[in-house]
Amino acid sequence: MKKAIFSISFIFVFLLTFAQTNQERADAIIKEALPNNEHGVAVLVARDGEILYEKYTGYANVKKQTAVEANTTFRIGSVTKQFTAAAILKLVEQDKMQLDNPLNKYIEDFPRGDKITIHHLLNHTSGIKSYTDQPDFIKSVAKSVATKELVDEIKSLGFDFEPGEQWKYNNSAYYILGYLIEQESGMSYEAFLKKHFFEPAGMENTGVYDKTKKYKMEALGYANEEGKVKLSMDWDMTRAGGAGNMYSTVTDLLKWNNFVFSGKVVRADLLAKAHTQLTLNDGSNYPYGYGWGVGDFRGLDQIAHSGGLHGFLTWLAYYPEIDVTVAVTSNASPPLKIVPGQLGKDMMEVFFEDQLESREEAEIDAEELQKYVGKYEYPGGAIMTVTQEEGKLFAELTGQQRFQLFSEGENKFFWKVVDAQIEFHVADNGEVDYGMHSQGGMEMKVPKIEEQEAITMTPKEFKKFEGEYVLNGASVKVWEESGSFYTQIQGQPRFEIHPKSDYRFFMKELAVEIEFAEGDKPESFTLYQVGREVVAKRK
Repeated sequence: MKKAIFSISFIFVFLLTFAQTNQERADAIIKEALPNNEHGVAVLVARDGEILYEKYTGYANVKKQTAVEANTTFRIGSVTKQFTAAAILKLVEQDKMQLDNPLNKYIEDFPRGDKITIHHLLNHTSGIKSYTDQPDFIKSVAKSVATKELVDEIKSLGFDFEPGEQWKYNNSAYYILGYLIEQESGMSYEAFLKKHFFEPAGMENTGVYDKTKKYKMEALGYANEEGKVKLSMDWDMTRAGGAGNMYSTVTDLLKWNNFVFSGKVVRADLLAKAHTQLTLNDGSNYPYGYGWGVGDFRGLDQIAHSGGLHGFLTWLAYYPEIDVTVAVTSNASPPLKIVPGQLGKDMMEVFFEDQLESREEAEIDAEELQKYVGKYEYPGGAIMTVTQEEGKLFAELTGQQRFQLFSEGENKFFWKVVDAQIEFHVADNGEVDYGMHSQGGMEMKVPKIEEQEAITMTPKEFKKFEGEYVLNGASVKVWEESGSFYTQIQGQPRFEIHPKSDYRFFMKELAVEIEFAEGDKPESFTLYQVGREVVAKRK
């Protein structure tokens, strides 16, 4: 759910696995990642609806040292989306909605509402700009908002592309869907889910989070600050709505998967649509259905989704061929070492290694590696730099270590330190133009970007830019040091900026540019990141 300027959200984590029994191996992985109960985590693995392994460790409340237990509830972020999607399908089953109905049938004045369908909202192809991507979103996340008020705000955001042209993860779409559930059912979002899903499935510890209520077994949310945890920003979940406002437990999430995949949620043809990869206007497929990612993991079909907001991370996956559910909840985001999606994959390798395809290295001519070398832009503006050294390929993402990439066939590579893969696309001219990165049940297109050349600028020429500015309420410093130029937002790492013209600078570590106003002492600069422009004023 969360977005912020300069944020880096992709994390590679190396988790050691060594022990004798599966139970011991699983315990060792969790202990290695959380040696001192720095925060809380719950892990569950089940087959044929029955629990094979469950582990509750760490603290729901670090200050009070309240241990995580089976009934400890965690906010689950975007795992909420599958409940929202299922609720829409239930309304379709009840003939109260249709998937191909245009949005303006339900919200008459919505821009392009005649082109956007319910289908587009469900599979992130509407093109509506996501409200959580807006640069000032973070300032309002702790404040309550009426659903219609935020829907009206979304109307004004504009569009990234025409409906069905692209796939782009979109919290606006699911917030709107949560609103439509209430409009078309005549019930509150929570009441509808409770009646049709929570109660029939026996989910006694699941609901829509309300900041004004007291929850007896609630996990608090924490953030990683220089290797230690502190209380995180606390969302008012009215800001998440149908895109991410629920809380649950791993045992209730198992009950949900049992309920869904036994065919009790909606009729089979509608559920099949939710678990089928979408098709874009150009005929290409994308591994997402309605509220679920639809891909594979080492040869097994995987229907899964992750969830994340400040203080909480979640992973819920189902493997239909072997009837296996894996659920992981954590109350630390940004994380220390527990990344639920990766931990869930580790559990699969512990308990079902014999069911998984092995991943073997393929030989590749060192000369062939050169075409992959370059920079690739990731969501949020992070950059992965791919280099070649002594016949080996390496990748380094902004703010992280450099790791080797291993070939598994033509244009396909994988990391050994984490379950992640990238397939490079070679254009007709023989050059790589983008990569498809797969990790945690999701895929993303990462375009290759041109290297920029810096011009020469002396410290004396740069002097006029130095000082403090204010960007979205946060202080930003700009300064020169030993002939290099830097900027730093309060509470974030510093980044070097390189001049491309007299007043415009770029970063090599992020897809970010800064342009200062002209003058002897510029009173502002404009920051450009992932299609957004934000002005910072001099203090």
